[in-house]
Amino acid sequence: MWFSSTGRHLRHGLQAAADLMAPSWCVGCGAEGTDLCPECTDDLRLLTRRPVAAEAGADALPVIDVTDDDLRVLPVFAAGWYRTLVADVVVAFKEHERVGLRRVLAPALRRAMTTAADHLVPAGVPVVLLRPPPSLAAHVRRGRDPLDELLQGALPVEGFTRGDHLITRRPVTEVATAVVGGASQKTRGSAARRQAHEQLQLAAGAQAQLATTEVLLVDDVLTTGSTLRRLYELASAAGAHVCGAAVVAATPRGDTPGQR
Repeated sequence: MWFSSTGRHLRHGLQAAADLMAPSWCVGCGAEGTDLCPECTDDLRLLTRRPVAAEAGADALPVIDVTDDDLRVLPVFAAGWYRTLVADVVVAFKEHERVGLRRVLAPALRRAMTTAADHLVPAGVPVVLLRPPPSLAAHVRRGRDPLDELLQGALPVEGFTRGDHLITRRPVTEVATAVVGGASQKTRGSAARRQAHEQLQLAAGAQAQLATTEVLLVDDVLTTGSTLRRLYELASAAGAHVCGAAVVAATPRGDTPGQR
């Protein structure tokens, strides 16, 4: 019932009623009556207009090439850096039911995906998008799948097809954990993150569908890169060529340069 169409309409109705009693405020500047005012919308578009190479400093990303002089990790393009307005908008969309913010975040993800494809995929080669499915705990806590909503808003784009059904999670053994809810990805320790990532697995029949395909990994926020690493391992083991990844935002490191 919670995940059904009726459940979604009920939650949205309750949210609308709450907005009447306590109107929305702009995530950026606090202006009343909107999730993101026109001025802050323009600011966010400027901050995400040119996707950046974001793999530097994400220590858990997989190494894809080794030479005498260097190690090359999986390339990742982010629409923007996870700080200031970008971080505020992403958190509001994911955790605070500001679903209307999809209108600005989905185009940002689209720009990151198309930029990654332009740089990493030969012209005319079709690309399969692989993303991490949400954990049961996250799905129960939010009652929705924010990354799925962003992909729905970012697509269709010629040359991209979704491969969501190709990656699944192993069944959880502690139902109470899912019902009560767990900490968000950002607040979990490394051991908890590793355990969650190890739950990801190939779906039945996925290997045959992924063999020899060109794959682009997609996620909302890049932190350590451990989620992308697990997806890379699964897709590569199935015979796919993983060209890189695209995310909405990447956590900046201490020496991260400003956006280009």
